[in-house]
Amino acid sequence: KNALTRLQERIERASRYDSLMKTRLFGCGCHEQIVEGHHFQSAIASLILLNAVFIGITSDMSMKRSVESFERSSTGEFPDIPMPNWAIVVDYIFNVAFIAELAFRVVILESRFFFGPDWRWNMFDTVLVGLSMAEMFLVGVGFNASFMRVLRVVRVTRSLRMFRLMRFTHLVRKLRLMTVAIVNCSMMLMWAVLALLLVTFVFAVVFLNATSQYVSDASLDDDNVDIIKTYFGSLFMTMVTLFMAVAGGVDWWDVMRLLQEIHIAYGLIFMLFITITVLAVLNVINAIFVNDAMESTRTDHDLRMQGELEDTRLMLERLTAIFESIESQGTGLGEIPDALFIEQVEREEMKMQFALLGLHYTDGLTFFKLLDIDANKSLGIDQFVMGCLRLKGGALLIDTNIMLEDTKALVSTTSRAHKKAMETIATQVKNVSDKLSGLTREMQNKGSERSVSQNLRLRR
Repeated sequence: KNALTRLQERIERASRYDSLMKTRLFGCGCHEQIVEGHHFQSAIASLILLNAVFIGITSDMSMKRSVESFERSSTGEFPDIPMPNWAIVVDYIFNVAFIAELAFRVVILESRFFFGPDWRWNMFDTVLVGLSMAEMFLVGVGFNASFMRVLRVVRVTRSLRMFRLMRFTHLVRKLRLMTVAIVNCSMMLMWAVLALLLVTFVFAVVFLNATSQYVSDASLDDDNVDIIKTYFGSLFMTMVTLFMAVAGGVDWWDVMRLLQEIHIAYGLIFMLFITITVLAVLNVINAIFVNDAMESTRTDHDLRMQGELEDTRLMLERLTAIFESIESQGTGLGEIPDALFIEQVEREEMKMQFALLGLHYTDGLTFFKLLDIDANKSLGIDQFVMGCLRLKGGALLIDTNIMLEDTKALVSTTSRAHKKAMETIATQVKNVSDKLSGLTREMQNKGSERSVSQNLRLRR
């Protein structure tokens, strides 16, 4: 009963959701294909890239003008340097374009904008547009001290617009591949950091105890104490030092030379730490990351679809080139006769080209029979290309396919012959039956005539 109730509740929620998605206030649902189309999304992605370049240019200009103002200032104040007029105009143009884009999507998508599958991205876009409008308002108010701090914060948030590009990663397959791999490896990254942190912590405790004992026994004029305080002043700094020795933040020979001053054994332990982290931990982590990235790309629907489309396009191009090379050896009328096709595909070079496409066959005649669907002893480019694509999935079963086709033809022929033989036998049986019936009637008639003649004789 509880399961049935939950099922009914889910059905009701799904029904309400569907009705909500179908609600139209502006009647512009027919234009959704424009918003979700490739050209519109490419235009918005290009606009975001241009805006990012503009933000970088204005930020660089602002820093240079601030440095110049600081160098010329005698009071030591850091005044906010306004942007040039042309930069303000371009910034307004970008903001108006993003506001118009957001309003256009709200009008077209309506309820799907707030409750559709991309509602999180839509809310993120809304927040960014709201911050842009706030910046425009603050710039219009003027550059006074009460708005300077807020204006700086709002300008910093403009750089968050670059994250919107992640929404359009499906437009570029390689970028989509990297994004999916990074996102799906986030959990593995956490465990990798934890494993590296654990190894670093164990060795940090060892080195921290060694250095603390050395410092407690050192003389006042020992120069190594200051270096130890820098590298091993606390547990946190010890772990940071070990991590930088692995990551390249410091030269690990400087750290090892310091530990050798304490005792040669600690130098060997430090070498063991470097060996474990660089040759074992980091390599294992890299291998796991690569494996997870490959698995994530196999399970992503968009990537698989794009990969299949790309493979199909390349195969069409190569099959067209193969057809043209074979057809050029014949009449050049756009048709390949069976004899020419069999002769050409029997060559080792041609077999290798088909093998690279995933098509394997034992002989050219078998291959030709599978492609020649209309059985006219010739192949056009459509027949050739579409036939090869049809066989692509089960290329290794070409011989089996032709055997099945031959078996079907043989069974059909045998069935027709059997049916014809049965009809002949039935006709003959019917004829014999008719003859027997006729003989029976004749015998009955003769018997009745004899009985009548005998009766007449008896009466006489």
